[in-house]
Amino acid sequence: MHNGWSRILFGFAIVTVLVAALFAPALIRDEVFTFRDHADYFQPLRYYTSLYLKVYDLPYWNPYSASGEPWVANPQTGVFYPPTWLFIPLPFESAYMLYLALHLAILGCGSYLLFARTASDGSALIGAVAITFCGPVLSLLDVSNNLATFAWVPLVIWSALERRARLGAWFLALAFLGGEPFFAALAALLFVIASRNVRDIVVAGLGAAGLSAIQLLPFLEMVRGSDRAAGFDRAQIVRDSMRPLDWLRVAIPPKLTEAGFDPALSQHFVPVVYMGIVVVILAIAGVAVSLRTRATLAWVALLIGAVIVGGGGHIPFGAELLAQLPLTPFRYPARLVPFGALAIAALAVAGWDRFRPAKRWLDLVLVLVVLADVVPRALPLLRTVPFEPGRSAYTPAIGRAAKILRIESGAMTDREAWIGGYTNLYQRRFDAWTAGPVARNDYMARLTSAIANRDLAALSSMSVGYILSDRPLPRPLEEVARLRSVTAYSNPFARPMAEMRGGTVELFSVDARQARVVVNGEHDGVLIITQQDAPSWRVFVDGMEREKRVVEGVFRGVDVPRGRHEVIWRYIPRTIFIGACMTIITALSLQLGAFVKHHTQRKFSS
Repeated sequence: MHNGWSRILFGFAIVTVLVAALFAPALIRDEVFTFRDHADYFQPLRYYTSLYLKVYDLPYWNPYSASGEPWVANPQTGVFYPPTWLFIPLPFESAYMLYLALHLAILGCGSYLLFARTASDGSALIGAVAITFCGPVLSLLDVSNNLATFAWVPLVIWSALERRARLGAWFLALAFLGGEPFFAALAALLFVIASRNVRDIVVAGLGAAGLSAIQLLPFLEMVRGSDRAAGFDRAQIVRDSMRPLDWLRVAIPPKLTEAGFDPALSQHFVPVVYMGIVVVILAIAGVAVSLRTRATLAWVALLIGAVIVGGGGHIPFGAELLAQLPLTPFRYPARLVPFGALAIAALAVAGWDRFRPAKRWLDLVLVLVVLADVVPRALPLLRTVPFEPGRSAYTPAIGRAAKILRIESGAMTDREAWIGGYTNLYQRRFDAWTAGPVARNDYMARLTSAIANRDLAALSSMSVGYILSDRPLPRPLEEVARLRSVTAYSNPFARPMAEMRGGTVELFSVDARQARVVVNGEHDGVLIITQQDAPSWRVFVDGMEREKRVVEGVFRGVDVPRGRHEVIWRYIPRTIFIGACMTIITALSLQLGAFVKHHTQRKFSS
């Protein structure tokens, strides 16, 4: 046993060193990836989150996007996900890159452990390298919640096959906390299929739910009443589907554009699907020599499932399956490609294990061949630049006291000019829109209707004080700034973000936990702030709790008597505290169960 684990640790070390070599240049230069969602989504998201984590605070609420949105409840923020805590002691650049590198290492080591169950060490290493550095996985670097959850999938499968239900509970919980609920659900399904033991399934399922309750309960509260619960239309669900014919490109080197996309692909959610000619040949050989084995059939079934569901709009059955889900937690079917890639890597392990020569050094040669074939094809995805969070061509006044909105006639390719994604968080600009995966349905319906109808009165009532556009807008909008093809207009009729009917607002401030307003009313009135309501908001007037109002269907209001008063809205998400208790109890229970089991085994063996 000791010798076996020594070999496994040696495999882990090789995978980790290879991942470290890939990230070392950027870490040495203190640079970060810049491709697609890195720059305008995940970097500002993690930057905003890290500011609070560094002072050991929880950012319950994001007041700057979508007229306010739950923040901790969004699994993508990863507040309760242990690898996110790298951002507490480390500089942002280092933490961001090490976070991504860590998940590639977890994926590679977990895959090695899984493959080594039935294959030689050398073959397991080939498979681990093939999945860790393939195009589909490197394409997930800029959607790091997908990568973080997918990284735990091999360990979930391994724990099911090894009958380690308690360990499986931890891996499943970490998969959910990584930030992609649909991937976590698929991981749970794979555990059930691989285990087929009712007791293990129950222990792992209840354990995972309990361990992740601190994130799961707020997430479920956030989903209720959101666009996910209301349902996307079919076109949104099947957007970026993977055409079945495109799977041939796992063996055809891509010709990427300067922007990092392969024009031959029908979708660009996964910009590189190439896995390497050698890997694909080995996978075909693996199918040919071991098709009748249960393991090979399972991997082939996973591959076929990824093709069908990932095909989305290109395969009627897959599209119908996605459209009939009770919720719509899943978009961009092409994201299933990495699951197919895992199956291909596993089949390649079987192929190499069947034909590999006795000389072990050939394993390392093949590792280098795979790396030399695959990694250079994905280099456009790996470009790095210095991290500049304060950089902006617009004056901080734009979006500081009123919300910004975009009205574009084409694609938003110039993310800086459009203040795209979550980049508004860098300088605390208020944005009427959200880049997040979940939005409150009634609010977004109202906003999109106002945009579609060019209803300036409706936008003004929502405190939209600045509009970015790539075409001229008529008066009374006034041009205040211009950046390349985008012009910023001010709206003089925008409602203040805090308004007292029957009085004046002397002070208004918001942060991640509360909104504070000081008002002075000549007579009784209603105070309105154009921030979204949520179940966990409570309002206090001069320290006394009052009944809150929901104004115009989405905003927060409260009745205030005449005179000068301090009004404070506090965001107190009870689901987090309930979930925290469940998580602690579950963790202690699992540890106690493991201790009792170990003690019992020692007693009977002595």
